[in-house]
Amino acid sequence: MRKTVLFTIVMLAAVLMGACGATATPAPAAPAGPPALVVQGKVGQELKLTLDDIKALGVEKLTLEHPKNGPTEYEGVRLSKVLAAAAPAADAATLVLTAADGFSAEVAIADATACADCLIAISGTDLNMAMPGLSSKAWVKTVTTIEVK
Repeated sequence: MRKTVLFTIVMLAAVLMGACGATATPAPAAPAGPPALVVQGKVGQELKLTLDDIKALGVEKLTLEHPKNGPTEYEGVRLSKVLAAAAPAADAATLVLTAADGFSAEVAIADATACADCLIAISGTDLNMAMPGLSSKAWVKTVTTIEVK
């Protein structure tokens, strides 16, 4: 009987000590989620950028001349920085800007690269093209994809 009681006490102590040493399992990292912008096509590096990735390229505030609304303040990242990161092919001629709703507009890559103030404007979680000097069609709202052709 004495051995049984002693065995029970030792087992109970071992269980309690093991429970005291237990550590909490860390919560898994939150998924990054889908990219806010994809740059693909004739590029050296396809980009799948989150909103944080885009902001890390350097957010600027610019007052730009909208073709219909006149001077308007925008905050975002210069298109030239995103294109430089993607490295378009030398023979690339066109950018196809596609919105979340499927609307798309084509812009000559020469016009886009010559536009020092073209901006991927950030409005909350939406990205909008701010393209001064270009057609209002190029000012694509809720842009999700830039395809280099």
